[in-house]
Amino acid sequence: MLNTQFNTKSSLWTPHCGIIPLNTNYTLQHISEGIDSGRFILASLHLTRDVELLATTPPIATLLNIYGRASAHTERTAFYSELLDIPIVKDTITNTTNTIFIMGDFNYQYKDRRTDGSLISAPVKWTDLLDDYYIDVFGDDKHDTWHSGRNAGILDYIFCSSNAHHLVASTSQQYLSPEWTDHELLGFSYQFQDSNGRGPGVWKANPYLARNKDFRKALAEFLIDSEEQRAGIKRFTSPQQQWVWIKAEAKLFIKQYQVEDLNWRKKQLHQLLSKRNKMMRHKKHRGLIFQGLDSINQQIQSLQHSIAEIEILKAGKFYREHGEKSPGFLKRSAVSRENRRSIVALRDPSTGSMCQAQDGISAIANNFYTALFTPEALDSTALSTMIRSIPQHLKITSEQQEELMLPIDVDKLLADSKHTRRLSSPGPDGLPYEILYLIMKFPPFHSLINLVYNEALAKIKFPPSWNKSVMCLLYKKGDPAEMKNYRPLSLANSDYKLFTRNINRRIMAVFSQLISHHQLGFIPGRFITENGMICQLIMEDAQRKWTIAEQQDDDPTFRNLDADNGLLLDQEKAYDRVNLDYLKKVLTKFGFPRPLIKCIYKLMGNNLIRINLNGHMSTEVAKLRGLRQGDPLSPILYNLAFEPFLLAILHDRQFHGYTMGTATTRLLCYADDALVFVHDAQDLSRLQLHMSRYCAASNAKFNCDKVQAFSVSGRDTWDIWQVPLSHAHITHLHSVEDDEPLIYLGFPLVQSRIQRINFMGALTTKIKTAIQIHSARSLSVVGKATVLNSLLLSKLWYVLRVTPLTQPDVKQLRSLAIFFLRKNIFPVIPWKTWTLPKDKGGLSIVDIQTQASALYFRWLHPLLVYDQSVIDAHPVSYLLSYHLRNKNGYQYHHIPLLFPSARRNQGLKTQRTGTVDMLYRAVDYLPKSYDAARINTATAMAALPLQAAFYVPPSSSLVVPRRVKAMIVSDVFQYDARLNFVHCKDNRDPSLLNWKRAPSTVFKGLASAQLKFQPYFHPVCSPDPLVDSDVSFAPLVHQFCLHDGQPLGNAQASAKTCRKSVLSSMEQPLALQNVSASRWKFFWSLSLTYIQRNVIYRLITGCIPSRSRLHYMMPGVFESHNCPVCLSLNETASHLLFDCPSKEKVWLGVIFEFLWPTTSITDIKEALLSLDFWDIWYSQVKGIHPYRILLITLSQIWLAHMRFVFDNIILVPEAILVNVRSVEYIHYDLHSDSSSSYQI
Repeated sequence: MLNTQFNTKSSLWTPHCGIIPLNTNYTLQHISEGIDSGRFILASLHLTRDVELLATTPPIATLLNIYGRASAHTERTAFYSELLDIPIVKDTITNTTNTIFIMGDFNYQYKDRRTDGSLISAPVKWTDLLDDYYIDVFGDDKHDTWHSGRNAGILDYIFCSSNAHHLVASTSQQYLSPEWTDHELLGFSYQFQDSNGRGPGVWKANPYLARNKDFRKALAEFLIDSEEQRAGIKRFTSPQQQWVWIKAEAKLFIKQYQVEDLNWRKKQLHQLLSKRNKMMRHKKHRGLIFQGLDSINQQIQSLQHSIAEIEILKAGKFYREHGEKSPGFLKRSAVSRENRRSIVALRDPSTGSMCQAQDGISAIANNFYTALFTPEALDSTALSTMIRSIPQHLKITSEQQEELMLPIDVDKLLADSKHTRRLSSPGPDGLPYEILYLIMKFPPFHSLINLVYNEALAKIKFPPSWNKSVMCLLYKKGDPAEMKNYRPLSLANSDYKLFTRNINRRIMAVFSQLISHHQLGFIPGRFITENGMICQLIMEDAQRKWTIAEQQDDDPTFRNLDADNGLLLDQEKAYDRVNLDYLKKVLTKFGFPRPLIKCIYKLMGNNLIRINLNGHMSTEVAKLRGLRQGDPLSPILYNLAFEPFLLAILHDRQFHGYTMGTATTRLLCYADDALVFVHDAQDLSRLQLHMSRYCAASNAKFNCDKVQAFSVSGRDTWDIWQVPLSHAHITHLHSVEDDEPLIYLGFPLVQSRIQRINFMGALTTKIKTAIQIHSARSLSVVGKATVLNSLLLSKLWYVLRVTPLTQPDVKQLRSLAIFFLRKNIFPVIPWKTWTLPKDKGGLSIVDIQTQASALYFRWLHPLLVYDQSVIDAHPVSYLLSYHLRNKNGYQYHHIPLLFPSARRNQGLKTQRTGTVDMLYRAVDYLPKSYDAARINTATAMAALPLQAAFYVPPSSSLVVPRRVKAMIVSDVFQYDARLNFVHCKDNRDPSLLNWKRAPSTVFKGLASAQLKFQPYFHPVCSPDPLVDSDVSFAPLVHQFCLHDGQPLGNAQASAKTCRKSVLSSMEQPLALQNVSASRWKFFWSLSLTYIQRNVIYRLITGCIPSRSRLHYMMPGVFESHNCPVCLSLNETASHLLFDCPSKEKVWLGVIFEFLWPTTSITDIKEALLSLDFWDIWYSQVKGIHPYRILLITLSQIWLAHMRFVFDNIILVPEAILVNVRSVEYIHYDLHSDSSSSYQI
């Protein structure tokens, strides 16, 4: 609990001592503890960044925290003797090479000495050790640290090892309110000498200042005052220079404002403490000065209480109102902000030696990026070939060119700066979007801004600050000493990013017509999971072909099966190596206007970058190639630069790829992540040719040794591929023989059972770790639901969009969710109650199976509602349709989706859970009824399975022959074209002989009513004057019941739509039906403590741990169902909270003091169980709602009962009423004092 309150991830505790780093940059390592259950803690303090290097990195300091015995002098002396007898303690604190601090409540005074001069309460060997090796950081500048009535003394000390005493910069002794402690607070400042410490970094204005009314007013006044000075510099400066000057002046103003913006209470408290310390130093000179000490103490005490209460009230109210309902808040408060990884050392590529000095690190980084950003010569032949791969028709029109060069509107810039995503890091000027917006909206600047931005677009004139940026290095993976394992992120100024956002928006309007559908990166309307699904379907198709051959033991077929592979290409520094001359050629071929091309070229190529290394800025590096990572324009420019390579493969007639039905898939791409399917050695050779040409034309570089190859079928075909793959520097072909699946775009490419098990194991471990973190919190049912949905289960949703899971997998994940929810709640709330919508009394927990099916609704929806021509035009939908038809052996994919009885696995005995199974689950979850549907004769005769035409009534004893599953309607029925209806074939029809006795069984069953026609099939057996020859399943699809009543064809293909439709068909438990939807909405909106919310919710859901309930569930543990308080028979939930005499007395007292006197306990119970407080409307205390009085009372009764059960604390009604009053009036103070300084 203390760890949660202090928001620390590293702490050490014993019953007597504790050490807590309040800054997450520091981490504790336990060394030892002990004596009387922990009267000391010995630990080392490290920089968090060095935790992984503890073996080689010395600690900042070693800490010994002591709480000496307070008993007899002999016991106190014995404690220090025992402490020094512990070898690790003695060896550590006598090691003079380390920095060591010994601190705590020693419980002895140096003035208490024997006649020989030794201390009464400490042994000589202890005091000699401190005298020889340590220095009291306070020296003689210390007064009494302990006060008890008229007694006082110096019992608390901080000793520093003498080798580090010169680094102690200052000390402080602060008086604390006696209501908190009878000791004073000692502190000191220590100057840690970090050879690789962080530098000052880059200044950044606090974006929250923009919300401060006083700051906005001060900034406006400053800008008005600066107008006169700007008028003076207009005559000799360009518009671009004026704009830079305005930002620089604003930056200086903001810096000064931030320094002066301090809290007055803390200032006042600091002054009072300083004044008190001066007075204490004159304690021996009793006079007028010392007579005012009591007054000073009272002022300090009052201020400390005021500050503490304000912070408590703020935190409590904010947490109740926002904390449990905000996933972001819960995540931030449970998981400390990840520390920036400092670069401790880099390897010098020229010598191979490690460099730890900051100057050396900066030099290595400078050299690396100077080389990376220096362009290499282009191969003109390769360049021409790459440019020719772009077809002539892929070119923007003249009208689109004009739109790209339209003037920039200032109002649009202001809208962008106002609505751009917050928390974006600014560039060298330190001005975030929020502050920049306040500057840009100043009316006198509008004409200047209009001039600056439009000259940038049309005349390629930029403010000098636009070509400067700061580069941060983000560690990826691999050896942290290698520069190539860091991702460079450029932090450009916000006003520059507003310009590139505007350009990006213009290009995006024409972008999708230039880029092939195989590239999904950063293109609106294209979804990353489409590539994951296509890859999954191709693998399942290939696996199916091999499985059929293996099960049929058809050797010739087996030998002729294709051995296609997938290659996950890896590029080195893809964004940073783009040659800008190459990019210019590509943009020209696509038809972009020349002024825009020049603008982009200068933006990207005329840059000076300073690298932020541990807060130290490097010298400037000229960036002459590459795209800025972090620039809004870079992703779209990279896609355009990479497109010629993709087009070269797609238009290569000698490149086969993987064929599935009529679709050929050669590659899939998301930004620079390319997956290429190679059919044979020729495909691999052609791929290498295109790769080499692209590299020669653009300065790109593929890491051939990092290319991941996998067998599409999963079968080990290394013998076939060894020679060509080895020539391509690929040494391993991933297959079923591997234990771990490859990961593509975050999706596991599972090829075997063991791979699925290992993937699920890693996934569940990740979720268990997160559960462990969040289980330490005291959360109400709302908080648990928020954490589970948004922070725990959210780790699954991306993967479940593509990856099929088995039912045991789903059960395993659900059990983790239930484990988290049921913690500290017994009897447990049923899972179905948790998953109900909130307006039905549930917590809207997302059921994993329901969500997995809902996520597949994206793929299912087009298969059900669109015509086959539309489906065939979309790659994913076509492959899904083909896969369904191929697996089931039907002409139409609708049949297995709409009719579960028609599903079959054509040609296969067994197969792993796949995409088709997930589609089945998704469609089966949707509520539907075909009773009102009417199909035509064409649909019945052309495609309908025979099993879908009839059903077996519950009263029937007929056994349907197994052969019927393989039959369709036309096998036993025939169409009468004259009357337009279908009827049974004649028993003598020769075609019936193919099915042996199955047709006759069906005919007899229909005649005897042992079988009955489905409602939608029955009309086709009667003549119909209207002839419709089109096969259509739309009448059946229209019967799907969506939550809002709209047809499936009009619904949005989203997981939310599907999930709501499933939830709408769920029924409430009887206990929850007493509460209306409006009352549930009211209840969830209340700001309550977790106990207040949990108790009432458990009462309504019937999960109160009354003795009668516990005895019924666990009679061996709870032998009696009697009330433990009053010993009456059969303690029910009502008795536990209301009817027990002591609890009844509390309720009567609450009614007398707070409510209308005629209110009864029965009224209160009915109101709480229905959440309808209409009949309890009166409160005797102004400003406190009656419903809140009831909820607070209920929670206090619950707490008192639990203390009685677990801690044997007698339940006293009067004490409960005191607590109720206390909570009531604290709540009243918080919500009524709108003029207070802690107003929320």
